[in-house]
Amino acid sequence: MTRLVVIGGFLGAGKTTLMLATARRLAARGKRVCMVTNDQAADMVDTLLVRRAQFSAAEISGGCICCRFTEFTGEIGRLMRRHKPDVLLIEPVGSCVDLAATVLRPLMQQLPELSVAPLTAVVDPGAWLRIENGGSLPRETAYIYRKQMAEADIVLLNKSDITSRRTMSLVRAGIEARVPRARILAASAQTGKGMDRWSNQVLASTGSGKRIRVNYDTYAKGEQALGWLNATVALQATKAPAWRRDLPEFMRRLCDAMDAVPVHLKCLLTSEAFVAVANVTPSSPAPMVRVLAAGRGGPNAELIVNLRTALPPRVLRPALISTLEGMTHVRGTIVSECSFAPARPVPEYRVR
Repeated sequence: MTRLVVIGGFLGAGKTTLMLATARRLAARGKRVCMVTNDQAADMVDTLLVRRAQFSAAEISGGCICCRFTEFTGEIGRLMRRHKPDVLLIEPVGSCVDLAATVLRPLMQQLPELSVAPLTAVVDPGAWLRIENGGSLPRETAYIYRKQMAEADIVLLNKSDITSRRTMSLVRAGIEARVPRARILAASAQTGKGMDRWSNQVLASTGSGKRIRVNYDTYAKGEQALGWLNATVALQATKAPAWRRDLPEFMRRLCDAMDAVPVHLKCLLTSEAFVAVANVTPSSPAPMVRVLAAGRGGPNAELIVNLRTALPPRVLRPALISTLEGMTHVRGTIVSECSFAPARPVPEYRVR
């Protein structure tokens, strides 16, 4: 029987890093692993990272998996027929909630050949503190954030390697106060610390998320308060290329152009044998760059930009254009781009 593991949590919490780290650990134990990524639009950094790691994956774009449930189950069926996975890892959109009622329980009814694991909500402790102190998110969007933890079987405090013990203790106590029944674990998807305890629980124990009430009007306002931009940009160096330097420069300039720290900004840059991914979140406003392939880069590069921020969509493309125009030693051409606010969530199924 295939074990299905849904890794929820808000934008920038580290879900993709956790999913990939889990897949590698399971593959090292001889398990067959497939993944499903999900976003409101195409040109997803997450999907490219999964495929670069050479795992079989399906992508659901254009809406949350709850709103595209039929497509989602169709892709699950295709992966199961083609690859016969032992484990399916699912990463929903980071602004999605009510997964227990709209994804897990419908799956249990319609695909009994799946063994559904406890629902995990991944949390960035630094972001949690900022939100609880009234910063970084509109009120309705913070509602989504809190509901994600309320419905989870497991709340996983990620980024323990870069979070102080004091912050971890404060966050744990705060979540316990808000969600008394929460099963709270701590881990670092980057270093692997604490991951065995979490993965053992999701692979062996039972759970299908907690039953919660969700006000869909507030939920819709929370999603629509965020502007999303997915873009592919062709870059050309006018001098000797220095992509390791230019990638964080681009991200800093984009934040300056918006005059805001994004909820999450993720970029993937590829130039011949050089590949790097970088993130900006409210808890890590300086770009965190990770080189995936340190080979020699050429004068041309492709840049994938995934931006989610508490700004109107109409300001995002101009911010991207002004950023590219202000880059030193680099010319950029937008190949594809879409900027929007998510539509109201309308799940295909909801099993209370």
